[in-house]
Amino acid sequence: MDLTNIPLMAALKNRMKWLNSNQAVISENIAHADTPGFKAKELDGQNFSGLVEELTGSTGHNTGMRTNNARHMDVNGSSGNSLRKVEVKGSEESQSGNSVVLEEEMLKLADTQMKYGMVVNLYKKNVGLMNKALGKSNG
Repeated sequence: MDLTNIPLMAALKNRMKWLNSNQAVISENIAHADTPGFKAKELDGQNFSGLVEELTGSTGHNTGMRTNNARHMDVNGSSGNSLRKVEVKGSEESQSGNSVVLEEEMLKLADTQMKYGMVVNLYKKNVGLMNKALGKSNG
């Protein structure tokens, strides 16, 4: 049984991938906190509820083309699951031109870790519910 055929499970998997990539970007920022001229980056935000709606097709009306497989190309020619890093706007710069604020990055890292834990728990709960529905026991 492929769990990615279930829209909610596919959305949870995509969310975990985004959070993992977000953690990598935050870690890169922290690693370059003392690098002169380094500009802090962040991933474009992800709208989880919009992701679920997109996967279920419950947006009411579909006005354009969309990808439904990670190997498909979107209308702009990029892959369907591409993540875009953008420079953090409005950050202070040190005298060396570095815009990484360690306190902010550590808060972002803790927030990402908390969100990842929540998504993992949701994933486990849904798998448990499916197992119960199929009459399978957990031990």
